[in-house]
Amino acid sequence: MKSNKLLFFVLLITTAGFIFNGCKRSERPGNIASVSIAPIHYFVDRLTGEAIDVNVMVPQGASHGTYSPSAAQMQKLSDSEIYFRIGYLGYEQAFIRRLKDLSPDMKEVNLSDGVDLIRGEAVVHGDHVHEGGIDPHIWMSPRVMLGLLPVIKNGLLEVYPDLEETIHANYPALLEDVERIHRDMEALTQTLGNRRFMIFHPSLTYLARDYNLQQVPIEFEGKEPAPARLSRLISDAKAESIPVIFIQEEYDVRNANLVADETGAEVVTINPLEYNWVNSMEELINIFEVYLQ
Repeated sequence: MKSNKLLFFVLLITTAGFIFNGCKRSERPGNIASVSIAPIHYFVDRLTGEAIDVNVMVPQGASHGTYSPSAAQMQKLSDSEIYFRIGYLGYEQAFIRRLKDLSPDMKEVNLSDGVDLIRGEAVVHGDHVHEGGIDPHIWMSPRVMLGLLPVIKNGLLEVYPDLEETIHANYPALLEDVERIHRDMEALTQTLGNRRFMIFHPSLTYLARDYNLQQVPIEFEGKEPAPARLSRLISDAKAESIPVIFIQEEYDVRNANLVADETGAEVVTINPLEYNWVNSMEELINIFEVYLQ
């Protein structure tokens, strides 16, 4: 596993090096923004009225933990005037230093700056400690996104002053939508009879923290659970009467189905990388209302 990850990062950095070195010799086209994931593309489109070309580094249906951006994506990234990055996705950590060296004029906005980040538990190995990784799923909490909206708006205004009127005109409606989602999520979760849910890949960590829910992940440290852990999860799910198991479309559903068969829980597919963030959050609220009441 470690050797495969190392090979992935080496290939990614090598590809980025070839692309960036080639792009340094050419003029940067105008009106291209890059974003880590499709939900941030949605916010950029809402604010700019789809006036700029947006390059999404991790497409819908891909795993952000293992996806390697294509040569075309890297080319557009190097041509971008601004890059809104989540900050702690696997591919970002692999090449961000190289990106700064080779595209010094591009504005980079790390959306994780200023967010109260969640770290995994530290693991003690003999005489040393492995620090837990940072959970990157900040966009899945409406409360967090309320704080990030001004960051996205101000980044766009700095780079695209010609769109100032459009951005200012579109901002109130977008803010109203996010505030509504936040209020609806807060109101619902205050009345739920069951606050525990199970999920294969723990993508709702920030949402669970911010709205007093309890997320139980099946995946452990980015890997499929060992049989002993799976057995404990099944026992806990039975004891706690956990009613729903979330699975993302890019992950293998077999372990989730195994837990569901043993516990009677319902398996429900969610898509944290869906482009339309508002629709995604509304669907999640509806799911909570159905299964956690």
